Amino acid sequence: MNSYSRKISIEESNEQYIFIYKDRLNFFPSRGKTFLLDEGPKHKRARVESYPCLCHGPHEPHRHYYIRWKGLQKGDTIVIRRDPNHRDEYKLRIEHPASN
Repeated sequence: MNSYSRKISIEESNEQYIFIYKDRLNFFPSRGKTFLLDEGPKHKRARVESYPCLCHGPHEPHRHYYIRWKGLQKGDTIVIRRDPNHRDEYKLRIEHPASN
């Protein structure tokens, strides 16, 4: 796949990060390596970071992966696409839920 998408959770909104599913880590540069993440006029160097977690209990330690990004709101859908012309450049689109 040439894109990564997900709906932003309350935790992601509160902490201002985009959660990265472990099985999609290979879509991004290796953990810790910086890359350009571009959202129209807003662009910055980003990287995949992680923290240890025991949410499945003490017998199943694992890590959660994320990218820090400010301005996220619960319910936003993010879509990240790799720039086909530049290896370490990605485009971010944030779709806000429709207001009723």
